[in-house]
Amino acid sequence: MKVEKIAGRDVGLRYAGSGDAALMFHCALAHSGAFSPVMTALENRFSMTAFDLPGHGQTAFDPTLDFHDQTLEIAVALLERRLEASHLIGHSLGATVALRLAVEYPDLVASISLYEPVYFSMLHAENRAAYDQEMQDSNVFASAAQRGDWPAAATAFLQRWSAEDFDDISAAQQGYILKTIPLIIASGPSVILPGKSAKILQRLLDIQVPVMLVAGANSPNVVHHIIDVIAAKIPQATRHVMKGAAHMGPITHAGAFAGLILNQHPKN
Repeated sequence: MKVEKIAGRDVGLRYAGSGDAALMFHCALAHSGAFSPVMTALENRFSMTAFDLPGHGQTAFDPTLDFHDQTLEIAVALLERRLEASHLIGHSLGATVALRLAVEYPDLVASISLYEPVYFSMLHAENRAAYDQEMQDSNVFASAAQRGDWPAAATAFLQRWSAEDFDDISAAQQGYILKTIPLIIASGPSVILPGKSAKILQRLLDIQVPVMLVAGANSPNVVHHIIDVIAAKIPQATRHVMKGAAHMGPITHAGAFAGLILNQHPKN
């Protein structure tokens, strides 16, 4: 684990492996270490960089700037260090940034492998019923966050999205989640509220690199609806459902997720 100045801010970084360049984007409330088992499984195929998202791990967060924009800025700076286009591997919130990168910076991207990109906002125009249902399903979390009851917000969030219950995790983990969960709200303008993602949605057809979309068989229905929307806009995308996995599949089923990536990108 290292901390380096990237795009003018402190960023926590992990490096592993050798081979083609790859950049890893973890999910919300985690840090780059969440990808360690996947990185171990891929170490003979990719030269990987995993970074802490803003406000997570060792990366600084500027509350005056858009969360998604900050993450994108860090990612672009890391990609521009390489002499070759990189493979992007993203999970949940991190996967939304990877998808945006493929649209806005195509020359930097060799492929994208996305596990359940939580681009809820894309459903607003493409599947309004699913969007409205998600707003209803997330209401307990949103209400708790609005009144600043972060323990209640964390409990509601983990009940829907995590393999763990807030009351069952360690005090250290609870403290970290309570520190980072306000960033779920900070990411809202890009991935929850309709508007900013509209341009990304319109340009998905422009993506020319290989795209792999993965979801867990036991994940909330909304992630499958989002993948339906993305796949309809990217005809060349491949889709996979991981049996026995839910939203935290890259962590709970790291070997299966890494196996899909290796099958998609066999070593020459």
